[in-house]
Amino acid sequence: MKPTFYLIIFLIVFSIQAQTSNSEIVALGPDEEKEILIPAYENDVVTISITPKSKKAKKNNFLLYQYPSKLLVKVEGEKTFSQTITISNNGIYKLVLRNNNSKLSDYQLNYEIVSSRKKKPQIGYKVKKDTTYGFPTERLVDKKKLQSVSIQNEKFYLNSTSNALLKGGKNRIIMPVSLPKNTVEWYYVFSASREENDIKNTLSSFNFASQLTKFIKEDNEIQSAVSNLNPPPGANICDIYVVNSDKDAELFKEKEDFKSNLEGTRENFKSGIVKVSTTDKSYLGIRNPDNIYGIHIAIEIIALVAKTEKVKETVNIPIIKTYQIPYLID
Repeated sequence: MKPTFYLIIFLIVFSIQAQTSNSEIVALGPDEEKEILIPAYENDVVTISITPKSKKAKKNNFLLYQYPSKLLVKVEGEKTFSQTITISNNGIYKLVLRNNNSKLSDYQLNYEIVSSRKKKPQIGYKVKKDTTYGFPTERLVDKKKLQSVSIQNEKFYLNSTSNALLKGGKNRIIMPVSLPKNTVEWYYVFSASREENDIKNTLSSFNFASQLTKFIKEDNEIQSAVSNLNPPPGANICDIYVVNSDKDAELFKEKEDFKSNLEGTRENFKSGIVKVSTTDKSYLGIRNPDNIYGIHIAIEIIALVAKTEKVKETVNIPIIKTYQIPYLID
């Protein structure tokens, strides 16, 4: 009974072992070196044999590493290589063959892996990238810059509501806003006063477009640049509406119900700098709400326009190398 019992145990142990065998011809040119990767689990038994196909082959060196560079076995000055090792760590093992002959040589490579695991060890690959930088290089690049452009700068007078009603004067006007191509956003600068001289003096001091361009160059941030501007003085109130269609502009003009852009609309407004983000077709509807007094108005419309310029730039051009790192699939 005992022999049968031990035979059964042997068959059970043998049946749960996974075996990997590989046999191939490795062709090496003169002084050429090649690497063969072998995956293995801890306690796997790896048997390797290498034999030259030609009897005239010279003696060579054979090396076995734990990947990438831990040397395990080194055999020098031999024509053949034969080793059986028990693997101490899970991983990839690198067998290095070098042909010291002056002619092409072929080698018969055989290796077998006997593992206690049920599955065969397999190699996977992780993609890695290394980035280095070359010498500084000068090149032309597109650089976007913002420039402020004054597209309207004028003053006018609006009658009181009662004057407009009884004597035919106008207490409201519509101003079309003609934005340049590549406008990013636009602003209107506004001041209102019953005194005409105040408005004349205010209008003569309007130079917000040039100021805005200066601050943008220094700061490179639009909102920070706008915050650096001082709004003009104002003494009396007006209502200003931004409308985005011909229909609503006409309705405003005819004192009918209309829709306006809330971002740019201001009521009971004396003076200030107002941002409008939409670059759609727009009108400014301006209304004097006062029943008794007419009002003088100064207004400037400024567009922020994006322009692309070619500028010289010194850069270190990145050199990206992609390579694969083997690993044991567990």
